[in-house]
Amino acid sequence: MKTIIISGIPGSGKSTHSASIPGSVVCSADDWFCRFGEYIFDFRELANAHGACLRKFLEAMVNQEEVVIVDNTNTTAEEIIPYYAVSAAYGREIELITVLCDPAIAAARNTHGVPFAGVAAMAERLINRALPEHWSFNDKFSQRTVIS
Repeated sequence: MKTIIISGIPGSGKSTHSASIPGSVVCSADDWFCRFGEYIFDFRELANAHGACLRKFLEAMVNQEEVVIVDNTNTTAEEIIPYYAVSAAYGREIELITVLCDPAIAAARNTHGVPFAGVAAMAERLINRALPEHWSFNDKFSQRTVIS
């Protein structure tokens, strides 16, 4: 069983990449903001969105889903830690995929209305992200980068 944690700035292609992996359960905070086929972001609902995403992820762990994808920005270790820790506790293989994209291109194509300044700030966090030293990269945990 495998957990894939996808990270990247808005508009980088994370959701497109997630959709290309067949037979997976995708957990995304974005789902909270989709109403009647339209994405309506409300900053005040961000905690609820991430809570719903984590609950869906935990349900997938309990149900022993074969491939579970976390499709959020995950620009900091703090955002990744809950998914990593739970996956490790379940003995799952964990892959961290970082989707890199020029912030100007991502800002122009993101569907969430995040302005360039916000996208650029997230890109800076992503580039400077430090993962905990005890996360060893081996057969159970790997990372790779995708350029979009």
